[in-house]
Amino acid sequence: MVAGLLFATGFSQWAAQEKEGMIPEITIAAKSPQQLHKTGKNVQLISSKDLEKYKGQNAAEILNQVSGFQITGTFNNASEPKSLKIRGGSMANVLILVDGIPLKDVTGNDYNATDLRLFSAENIESIEILNGASSVLYGSNATVSVINIKTKKSAQKTFEGVLGARVGSFGTYAQNLVFKGKKDRFNYQISGFNENSDGLSAAEGKDFDKDGFSKQNINARIGYQKENFNVNVNGGFQHHFFDFDNGAFEDGKYRGNDTQLFGGVNAQYNYGKSSLNFNSRISGNNRLVDNYVGNKYQDQYEYQGQNIFAEVYNQTKFSEFVNFVAGAQYESQNLSSKSLPWGGTSMETVLKMGDTKLNNFDVYANANLEYQLFHLDLGARLNNNSKYNSHFVYSINPFVLKDLGDLYLKAGYSYATAFIAPTLYQNYGSLPYIQPNFDLKPETNSSHEIDLSIGKKDRSFVVNFSLYQRKEKDVFIYKVLDYTNYTGKYLNINENKVKGFELGLQYKLNEKLNLGGNFSFAEKDNPATRLRSPKQRANAFVEILPFLNNRINISYEYISKRNDAYYDSNNYATKYVTLDAINLFNININQKIYKNIEAYLNIGNIFNTSYIDVIGFTTKPRNYSFGIEYKF
Repeated sequence: MVAGLLFATGFSQWAAQEKEGMIPEITIAAKSPQQLHKTGKNVQLISSKDLEKYKGQNAAEILNQVSGFQITGTFNNASEPKSLKIRGGSMANVLILVDGIPLKDVTGNDYNATDLRLFSAENIESIEILNGASSVLYGSNATVSVINIKTKKSAQKTFEGVLGARVGSFGTYAQNLVFKGKKDRFNYQISGFNENSDGLSAAEGKDFDKDGFSKQNINARIGYQKENFNVNVNGGFQHHFFDFDNGAFEDGKYRGNDTQLFGGVNAQYNYGKSSLNFNSRISGNNRLVDNYVGNKYQDQYEYQGQNIFAEVYNQTKFSEFVNFVAGAQYESQNLSSKSLPWGGTSMETVLKMGDTKLNNFDVYANANLEYQLFHLDLGARLNNNSKYNSHFVYSINPFVLKDLGDLYLKAGYSYATAFIAPTLYQNYGSLPYIQPNFDLKPETNSSHEIDLSIGKKDRSFVVNFSLYQRKEKDVFIYKVLDYTNYTGKYLNINENKVKGFELGLQYKLNEKLNLGGNFSFAEKDNPATRLRSPKQRANAFVEILPFLNNRINISYEYISKRNDAYYDSNNYATKYVTLDAINLFNININQKIYKNIEAYLNIGNIFNTSYIDVIGFTTKPRNYSFGIEYKF
């Protein structure tokens, strides 16, 4: 931990800068372009320039280094699912956007079951992170954080692109490509990613079989743009095929086969000082799990889900000091499932798609007001849920911003309420293991936050401090009720309180040296919510540019002691343990070989440290990946 604090700690892990003097803009805080330093909440930006030193990594690995983020299982075998925890919240408290549109999966125990590891850094333009309750603008689930992954955009050339390939430890190899261009008023983009690996055993144990995986995604977009109007049609496919074990310390022969298809339309019409925006997406998910029985694999259970999303909103900048956004949002969800009954030979239908339909219709409004040093963001949202009726949420965010030329000083406070509806999976369960609970209540919470920051507008120097407290009511937890056959259901717990803070620094000393880091603390008062949630996390980095075409980035990660649990099949009981703190060092080296060819080397866990991330599962020893990228 000492090493993590040497660089102080920063609200973001990024020190690479844009063009000298450039003031970065983001859209996540107000659904309209806004200079980063003028936002009233804690907003973090991972720009395209920042991403240069994380080549060969995926979105999960990158986000795991952001202040307050904990992606449990990042250090384990890549075949295993990962869970996202931010500021003491679960994945149910986080909303993931792709190009501003929610990317939800209704087949899991939370809506963010979408695998962040399928987004490689090479296909991402930037990542915006809005911490704090944001349900007014983004609805249910946006109670702790909103993550907006912006994909690569079309350039000004008729045809250009990127081809890349890498190899790594555990028999891993991957390829990625991007083709994009522009012709007259039309633009297009096609991107693809493929990764295969022999892996290592997911469960910890001697002489266990390796658990390999295969991942693919394809995305395509075509757009049309005029002076005051643009429209884009997009679609994509994601696939993850993987082996996994029976559980903690238990080998097994299981296979998962997850697919997602999605498509959508987004458009914008600019008129006067206003813009009218439309976003839509339809996605379908399929999750199939097999078990090796006898001499062949047998289907165990399958989920199919469908999510339809549509949103229209109008943004008006009445003056330099007043910006107003108002909109409406519709969402429809369906889930079906099959499972293998006890002693059965084939799966049987448990849930039919039409029997689980859930609808949401929301209206919202948000205003950004400015008068000299004083700023005020306030908004409200009315959520209408077909099962859980109407819920009203609101937020208020006054802050003071002092402009000192290249520097700024900012101090603000925010209060917000939020609402989270249970997922279809949590309501209907998955027989025979997960029992339904139709009496499950929605979760509500309220949060207070204080944000203080000082820095340069171009991010070459930033110090940031955030202090927050969140009160959660009717929080969702899963509880095993019968240890003989390990069945259980999702339940509500009455109340949980979370408090914490984040502190940070990022500083560009000169053209050759950048450094920074972050430290976060989160404490939860209900023991039922604490599993795998560390109180303390720290990240630090030093970025060295020794030569014109060379970049070396050394990073450090610290995770404090935390509680964990696993099911002991020998004693038919859950065992609780305390995991030791984790200290890891990693290095990334980028070398430009020619003007359009670049090579990189990643070494994870440099000192080959032995550690546990999730009890009963293996973690990666020292590991390598080497890649090369060609731009044309």
